[in-house]
Amino acid sequence: MTKRQAETSAHAVAGGNGPRSLRFKWPAVFGWLRHYLDRSEWFIRLLKLPCFEGPADAPGLILIQIDGLAHRQLQRALEQGRMPFLQRLLTRGGYRLHRQYAGLPATTPACQGLLFYGVPRCVPAFSFRDPPSGEVVRMYEPGPAAAVEAQLRERGTPLLSGGSAYVDTFTGGAAEAHFCPAALGWGPPLKGISRWKLALFTGLHLPSLARIATLLAVELGLAVTDCLRGIVAGEDFFKELKFIPTRVGIVILLRELAVIGARIDAARGLPVIHLNLLGYDEQAHRRGPDSRFAHWTLKGIDAAIARLHRSARRSRRRRYQVWVYSDHGQERVTPYVKRHGRHLDEAVSALLADLGSPAPLQADVGRGIQTLRVRWLGGRQVQRLFPVNEAKPQTGENALAALGPVGHLYLGQPPDPATRRRLARELTGRLGIPLVLACDGDGVRAWTAEGEFRLPAQAAALFGADHPWRDRLGEDWAALCRHPAAGDLVLVGWRAGCEALTFAVENGAHAGAGPDETTAFACLPADAPLPEEPMTAEALRRAVEEVLRRP
Repeated sequence: MTKRQAETSAHAVAGGNGPRSLRFKWPAVFGWLRHYLDRSEWFIRLLKLPCFEGPADAPGLILIQIDGLAHRQLQRALEQGRMPFLQRLLTRGGYRLHRQYAGLPATTPACQGLLFYGVPRCVPAFSFRDPPSGEVVRMYEPGPAAAVEAQLRERGTPLLSGGSAYVDTFTGGAAEAHFCPAALGWGPPLKGISRWKLALFTGLHLPSLARIATLLAVELGLAVTDCLRGIVAGEDFFKELKFIPTRVGIVILLRELAVIGARIDAARGLPVIHLNLLGYDEQAHRRGPDSRFAHWTLKGIDAAIARLHRSARRSRRRRYQVWVYSDHGQERVTPYVKRHGRHLDEAVSALLADLGSPAPLQADVGRGIQTLRVRWLGGRQVQRLFPVNEAKPQTGENALAALGPVGHLYLGQPPDPATRRRLARELTGRLGIPLVLACDGDGVRAWTAEGEFRLPAQAAALFGADHPWRDRLGEDWAALCRHPAAGDLVLVGWRAGCEALTFAVENGAHAGAGPDETTAFACLPADAPLPEEPMTAEALRRAVEEVLRRP
């Protein structure tokens, strides 16, 4: 290179006046303008929100949980073109799709307890009898969720320290938790902002709010149509009407508010951001996991993932990765009341009376689905519109907690082995429950209408030799039955060769050992530090810690 060529090249790189220098300037100019005009940056500056001040290449993670979406249902959605952005990540974005074992019970609290704190099986089901109080509790209520998380903090290390959590059962130790049972509505630093700041927030996010209004109108129309179809099909009239506002609130409002908040958090540079998108799970409970209405919500979820991915790439304060996963799947089920003509608590109460039990039965069997999660939006009016009817049995009473396909029967007087065996046979024979489990020494005894089995040794006979997680189910059921809050008898709505049952009024369910409900997914960058297959929430936790460089 001659001296003149070298001078010309240096002049261009430094920002000379010729056309060649403009090619170097325009990307920087566009980047500066985009940053200066970004709504999140304006909101951060005007409200003086705390931001990360470290190096711009510091690692960060945005974890997106699609609640209740099984691996098989995700593959079906990808094949049908319902999630085009996620498909692009897999085909051209360097991502890989992994099958993930959901564990037992296959519920959001159990999965998040393992992911957020490293504690397996923190609860025996979504609804159970709390040993200290004797009350039947549900994990979408603030009190029980906070009590279980307090125990988790004593046993494990929180994963979301210094970060944020949206629409999660537990906060995971997040500094800022929003729309969670323990933090209804907006949490800090947005909770309790003044009116002028709220007006400012509204003004800066007018395009997003306009999109939300449009989506709410569309979803409201679909909800009304779906309501009319449900009524024609014989569904309960008042429950169908109640499902309209809950569907709109959970499918659209909770999702969009969480996305807005997470995009602000990414601009601020929080180390880890976790969102739980509930729309698919809520629709799947109501209409079934393979239903058209459940899969319709995946289009909006896919668009939300795309917006979060763009925000991650544009963040000037951290080098974010976006990971997408599910906590569990769902099975299409038949409600017990539809098959047998009466609710499970009525059948169990009559059976106990026939067997001479004098104590009454206090029950929580889920006469509706989990629409009460809309209460996480906060606000007095929402709480009044969707009140919680609490079941509070007293010590010594019989109790039944069966908010899904796994139920726990607590007997006021612990039964002797002969009484327990007789009761289990009546439950499977007379009442038609597919599987009943109970602790028996170091193992677990299982009863079906065909006879008695032992777990973990005979897991294949109960759950099928072709079950994808057959080798894990026996040990996991044994551990679940030994949980301190487990019932004297555990009632299960599915086993191999039997049509799946749920004890609640729903068409999609999870918590048990079905192939779909126990097979979640993880969609992660190809270079994510993962162990060999199969994936678990515990492996995902270790990978998060490694990316964030935490010991």
